[in-house]
Amino acid sequence: MEQNTKHKSGFVAVIGRPNVGKSTLINTLIGQKIAIMSDKPQTTQNRILCILTEPDAQIIFLDTPGIHKP
Repeated sequence: MEQNTKHKSGFVAVIGRPNVGKSTLINTLIGQKIAIMSDKPQTTQNRILCILTEPDAQIIFLDTPGIHKP
């Protein structure tokens, strides 16, 4: 018997001001400590890619450095 399963995938970019909890959110959603967390602003200096794999889906999370107002 052939099983017809559809797998879904997508990207999620987490953007926002510095030191508002973007990396903490990513770590919570992934369920592991992937992104470095600190009270010090600009801890994340480069983008970080994390992949959450579920039985029927994959989500690629992009953690970004904070966005500063000009």
